[in-house]
Amino acid sequence: MTGKASDTDDERGFAHLEHRYPQAVQAGWVDNQPGPVTRRTVVHLIRGQRRLPVVTEFHYDSADPYSVCVIFNAHTDMTVEWTFGRELLLSGQRQLSGAGDVQIWPSEIHGSGVVFISLRSGAEMDVVAAPAKVIDIFLERTLEVVPLGEEERHSGIDSPVSQLLDEI
Repeated sequence: MTGKASDTDDERGFAHLEHRYPQAVQAGWVDNQPGPVTRRTVVHLIRGQRRLPVVTEFHYDSADPYSVCVIFNAHTDMTVEWTFGRELLLSGQRQLSGAGDVQIWPSEIHGSGVVFISLRSGAEMDVVAAPAKVIDIFLERTLEVVPLGEEERHSGIDSPVSQLLDEI
């Protein structure tokens, strides 16, 4: 793993899609600098028995250190963005996690690890399957930028206790 834009999904799952998408759509690092972390990949939107491939970006910015953003249909006119906790995504790699609008859990399809993400808005619900290795590597990069437990230092928002202590 080099972390360069040339890295593709072929070593992380969904390799069978390689012939369907140009190189620019396959998984690769969009950033090469510390700070924001963006990982482009193809996930599958599960609709009954059908799996629809969707170009997706996972994004993390140390300015909002507790959250990750997932952008579906990346670089099109019809994008959909979901933001949820980074710790939820971390936990969902190992076990069913989340309650309410976002639930995440690990599984396996045809011998390859996947992470399912269920997104609910009102009465509508969608489930996507992302390659587990892509999620793992994305989260590793976010933890390099902001380790767990150090989010408050990066949030730019002083805690109420810190503010009170500064006033004394």
